[in-house]
Amino acid sequence: MKNRLYLSVLYLLLFVLAIPVFAQQQDSTVLLTFSHSLPISSPTAISVDRKGNAYLMDPSRNLFMLDSLGIPINTFSPPSRGRISAVEAWNPMKLFLFYEDRQELMLLDRFMRPIANTRLSDLGYMGNVQAATLTSDDSFWLFNESDFTLSKIDLRYQKPIIETSLDLILDKARFDVRFMREYQNMVYLLDYNGGVYVFDNLGNYKKKLPFTGLSYIGFSGNELYFVKDQQLHFFDLYQMRERIISLPTDKPYLTALVNSGLVYLFTKDQADVYRLSR
Repeated sequence: MKNRLYLSVLYLLLFVLAIPVFAQQQDSTVLLTFSHSLPISSPTAISVDRKGNAYLMDPSRNLFMLDSLGIPINTFSPPSRGRISAVEAWNPMKLFLFYEDRQELMLLDRFMRPIANTRLSDLGYMGNVQAATLTSDDSFWLFNESDFTLSKIDLRYQKPIIETSLDLILDKARFDVRFMREYQNMVYLLDYNGGVYVFDNLGNYKKKLPFTGLSYIGFSGNELYFVKDQQLHFFDLYQMRERIISLPTDKPYLTALVNSGLVYLFTKDQADVYRLSR
């Protein structure tokens, strides 16, 4: 009887210790001042580059770039039909686009001119890739929902150089992968129902962050950020602390982009630009 009680207490303790505990505080030092609005076609096909330029889709599905003041300065009009489902602009020389409906990867140069595009079927890659992103060494991470794998594809070899089975990591009955990003040598796979799954740059699973109900996450410095329940959350990836900024309650904001001086807050069809100050 005592042994059973001891084991029960031990299992309970191990379970509690396995749940990340984050310090959370309200950040009242930040002031958001509304600047202007822009019509968009997607609150998730968005990105920001190292210079603070933002990339959004207009209602006609053209991709346009805004400078650090939120002013449009360049546009990419896709040459053929298709819906851009992911944009990644962190590489200063290459802009990555993913067309989920066409299973196609595209790269633009820093002037938003096409320099390469690849259909996954041309690589003999079978199945349905639900999320993709560019890596720091010009390869691509892919999440294939057909065989439940996370793969790294190098176009020089035209085959996976890393492949990780997710059978024991994601919940096959409930998974809903929305987004993927490589950042600071880690890979972040966003599952709407499960949270944020973190892998190293060799595809080894490291941990899960319990942020559910999200369709997009962004990164700024050492922080991961997202919008939920009319609050902008910033989570420090190393100190495991979270700070929260309350957002205006008159609009149902879904996602955000943050640079040094601006915050873009997105509804399903509009981007509101706010100046950020302390």
